Amino acid sequence: MLFYKSILLTAVVTGLSGPVFADVVEGVWRSKPDQNGLVIHVRAKPCGTALCGTVERAKDRNGFEKRSSAVGKRVFWDMKPQADGSYVGTFLEPSASKMHIATILVNGNAMMLHKCADGQCDEMIWTRLR
Repeated sequence: MLFYKSILLTAVVTGLSGPVFADVVEGVWRSKPDQNGLVIHVRAKPCGTALCGTVERAKDRNGFEKRSSAVGKRVFWDMKPQADGSYVGTFLEPSASKMHIATILVNGNAMMLHKCADGQCDEMIWTRLR
């Protein structure tokens, strides 16, 4: 009887140690204000086997609509899923027009975006809108 219980326990533990599943990345995300006070809303969605994000709207730090050339631009693309639940790909910083290698990891309604370029790394946290 003890033998069967140990087999059952092993099966349960093995079943629970499967791949890591991260929270859903797809949706609309709000950035924090950049150095010019611009806040962007980015829609993340699948692009083939990867993930892409396009700016849907821009607002000032008080929440008022603001005209911006960033609207309609893709800010991240070719974000490929990783074994740990994160995504790695290319990120374009709209305010500086700089491209970075970036990692995205979602935890609930927070998206952590870690970007590096020229030996310097920076981290941003975006908030899920929907």
